[in-house]
Amino acid sequence: MTSENQIGLFDAPVSEPKPAATPQKSPADAEKTKPGLFLLDGMALVYRAFYALQQARMSTRDGVPTGAVFGFATSLLRIIEEYRPDYLAVAFDSPEKTFRHEKYKAYKANRPAPPDDLINQLDNIRELIRACGIPLIIMPGFEADDLIGTTARKFEADCQVFIVTPDKDMSQLVHDGVRILKPGKKQNEFELLGSREVAEQFGAPPEQFIDLLTLTGDTSDNIPGAKGIGPKTASSLLKKYGSLEGIYANIDALTPKTRQSLEAFREMMPLVRELVTIRTDLDLPLTLEALHASKPDPEALFALLAKLELKSIAARLPAVLQIDTSAASSSENAPAMANSVDPGDPQLIPAGEGSEYHLIDSKEAFDKLLTLLENSGGFAVDTETTSLDTFTAELAGISCSVKPGEAFFVYFGTPGLDAKTTVARLKPLLENPEIPKTGQNLKYDILVLKKYGVELAPVGFDTMLASYVLNPEARHNLDDMAALYLGRQTTKYTELVGTGKQTIGIFEVEPRKLSDYACQDADIALRLRYSLEEQLEKTPELLEVCRKLEFPLVRVLADMEHKGISIDTAHLEQLSIKVTGELATLTERIFEATGETFNIDSPKQLGHILFDVLKLPAKKATKTGYSTNVQVLEELAMLHPVASDLLEYRSLQKLKSTYIEALPKMINPLTGRVHTSFNQSITATGRLSSSNPNLQNIPIRTELGKEIRRAFIPSNPGNLLLSADYSQIELRIAAELSGDPMLIEAFRNHEDIHAATARVIFDTKEITPDMRRKAKEVNFGVLYGIQPFGLSQRLGIPQKEAKEIIDTYMAKYPGMFSSLQTIIEEAKKKGYVTTLMGRRRYVPDLNSANSNIRKAAERVTMNTPIQGTAADIIKFAMCSISRELKKGEFRSAMLLQVHDELLFEMPPDEEARLREMVERNMIEAASKCGLKNVPVEVDTGSGKNWLEAH
Repeated sequence: MTSENQIGLFDAPVSEPKPAATPQKSPADAEKTKPGLFLLDGMALVYRAFYALQQARMSTRDGVPTGAVFGFATSLLRIIEEYRPDYLAVAFDSPEKTFRHEKYKAYKANRPAPPDDLINQLDNIRELIRACGIPLIIMPGFEADDLIGTTARKFEADCQVFIVTPDKDMSQLVHDGVRILKPGKKQNEFELLGSREVAEQFGAPPEQFIDLLTLTGDTSDNIPGAKGIGPKTASSLLKKYGSLEGIYANIDALTPKTRQSLEAFREMMPLVRELVTIRTDLDLPLTLEALHASKPDPEALFALLAKLELKSIAARLPAVLQIDTSAASSSENAPAMANSVDPGDPQLIPAGEGSEYHLIDSKEAFDKLLTLLENSGGFAVDTETTSLDTFTAELAGISCSVKPGEAFFVYFGTPGLDAKTTVARLKPLLENPEIPKTGQNLKYDILVLKKYGVELAPVGFDTMLASYVLNPEARHNLDDMAALYLGRQTTKYTELVGTGKQTIGIFEVEPRKLSDYACQDADIALRLRYSLEEQLEKTPELLEVCRKLEFPLVRVLADMEHKGISIDTAHLEQLSIKVTGELATLTERIFEATGETFNIDSPKQLGHILFDVLKLPAKKATKTGYSTNVQVLEELAMLHPVASDLLEYRSLQKLKSTYIEALPKMINPLTGRVHTSFNQSITATGRLSSSNPNLQNIPIRTELGKEIRRAFIPSNPGNLLLSADYSQIELRIAAELSGDPMLIEAFRNHEDIHAATARVIFDTKEITPDMRRKAKEVNFGVLYGIQPFGLSQRLGIPQKEAKEIIDTYMAKYPGMFSSLQTIIEEAKKKGYVTTLMGRRRYVPDLNSANSNIRKAAERVTMNTPIQGTAADIIKFAMCSISRELKKGEFRSAMLLQVHDELLFEMPPDEEARLREMVERNMIEAASKCGLKNVPVEVDTGSGKNWLEAH
């Protein structure tokens, strides 16, 4: 084996190439007499993989980037499986300067250095290639193109050569014995380019390609071409005159502009031609036998993939490389990947392969299933329905799985097994508290079954939420998780019922096909439970988050969604009239201030008015013109009053369309109430979000926001609403985390924390409302890593004054800032940050070379323990309150959760008991979730609507 600084042929002892278990049709099939030699352009494929997956930011939990490794490995395995090369090698550029640099100092001078995240993956990619037993070719002073060109020429007489590259420059090497496999637009697809395809795509056949590149130059390599001559002109000239020599021989016949360009280029032309020509004559001490792939090193291969947390690649290896899977067990099981894979990857095993799926379409079979489920220690369950709307959805069937690899589907399209009667027989089983239920997004199934009088319980394991707790920023749908954790490819719902005009109803699906689909969902959910539970058990605190918070909360949220809340439509109608009038007044004022009428809702027209007509300084640009976003308008408000009017106009318009006009349309005709959906697996911090409508975005402090809250009323006219809101919970958590004695003391003394902060930073006992306002902005701003510029924008003060305020705050509350810095430093080492209860959020960008990305990650790191702990606390409180509502036989109900507030509907005679119970549970939840030194306060209020209660 030679070293990498010579001709790096990293190769284990040569062995015979592996025959395919099921031979695939290869491009080489056309050349029956010649074996296939595949030469991979390593760096070009790495770059392509890196940028294709850059947005996904694939990484391990410790922040090690893996996107390029994943993309390269996917392409490599695809080549091996589909084409089964007889000979295979990967060529890489060497780090040294090449002969081209010596010939032309400006060669590649304009090319930026590769991103650190790409460079950091190269060693792992080379290690992967070596562990697969694939030769790696590197030669000092020469690029991969030259190594591939020489190898292709050397063995083209003996082999049909396929160059795998996205680089068009390689087209010059193509002829009958050498072709290109170009990565296609779709992942894992390759396009075969012969002489005809090269000519069609690039306007010149391979034999003219060097001349084409010479005329046009190569901007990516900083190689100049003839000025003003692009690919179309060059192609036309070559087509007419045959070659560069032919073009120059007929230069007098060309247009003056082209002739002048070519005359100016004549002296430079020989050098450019040499630079763009791929060498095919290097002295490479290679034998064809050395390009046989050797036996892979399974232990090294699986250990590497475990380290990089690339489970889906590991799942594909045994079949593709025909290696013993027992090698995988010698490597430690990697934690769940901090990224996702393509669930449509053709290398994945079909979900039902090797499984037993049973269609239950008779009473006798159903009776046997009931006995099986009753004697089980728990099972996975999934419902198949006619709609996603849980209030109108009809059950088509229920699937269950007791053990991995086996599932049953009770089909309600069967005579004698109608939904109503069959579900009634299942009811005791589905409600049995001693038999835990497993499922994917069980809240949906709970809501559907409520329509049939069934209260599905208990939630033993929800795979969607387990995945969310393991890594909140991964993808948690069943298809992705099946691919990621199980190496299985699921059948999609659209494959079952079709799409668009071709969509059919679920009862129109052939029963056996529907059964296999439904059984798959229950089976995969059960398999995922075992896989995810194993991951959670490695981090006991995450398992506790699931068991104490997320899983119990499923039923709580289902009950809240099902209950819904009533809306005062008459109040909203009057409010709409009022807001419409205010918008008309603002519109007139804006037109008067700008001197023109225009479409205020058009960013393009607004940008023209602000920056071309009023000549205000443009802050940002977009692809379509000037940016007029909120940040830009806030900055312009200091320069022109029209910007303030525009901000108010946008705020009113958004609230009008999002709530005032939308809420009445969201009232469910069956219940007469609005039923928001609470989302447990959306936010990275652990906080709940809501949708349809999104109640988190109703402004709390503005007059219009308050009037919107007035529209939320009890369903029973005689009832009241009770609001319970944590007082400054995030600041209390920050004080707990920091251990700052001054902050803790202020909370223990039940002081107005903003006034207390104002006294400290302004060094006075006489606190004005303006001082308190500034202190409040600082108190909350520090939790988000606010900088002087941001504070100056919020307070409308000079940046220098904002900096002085922050500096004073840091000096007075040193514990707060030191704790935030400690959190960042620990997260850099661990790759994640935690709440007081142990919930994790991974922050790989903390080590990014991009300062903007890194600073954003630092802000996330500072805020997550605070906001995440607040989320844990209110979730814990909701679970406790829900249990006591049932245990205490309250007639009251929990309706909404918004930020740090809970909203209840209650009969007046329960108010005192409910208020005491809610406050007690909310305060206890804080201490149970980690607040030991800082007291927690809960503000409660009641009224005939949400505004009065709050």
